[in-house]
Amino acid sequence: MNIGYKIWLEKEGKAVFGMGIYKLLCLVDETGSLHKAALDLKMSYRAAWGKVRDYEDRMGIGLLEKGRHGRIGAQLTPEGKVVLKQFQHLMRDMQMHIRSDPVSGIVTKIDKLKAGQTT
Repeated sequence: MNIGYKIWLEKEGKAVFGMGIYKLLCLVDETGSLHKAALDLKMSYRAAWGKVRDYEDRMGIGLLEKGRHGRIGAQLTPEGKVVLKQFQHLMRDMQMHIRSDPVSGIVTKIDKLKAGQTT
């Protein structure tokens, strides 16, 4: 048994950043290409670009720049890099909390209950 969870950021009840856009931006950062990132996530370039623009509108900041001066490719904006890094820190911190007692202790207690142990 494991503990599962999802993390996302909300603004006025709407998701403004979560795992989907996080994965997309990580791949863009790795590959330097929105097209390659979209292919890796089995989505069209148009859908990926639409997703980026939608999240940029929700957050009120730019996340991605297309290649400059006619070059091919894409890169994260400075703001996009900060958001990505902060979300990575948040996920790392959550993992640490999940692994710690008392959170992980519930799994141990349930396993003991299944085995017939009451202590």
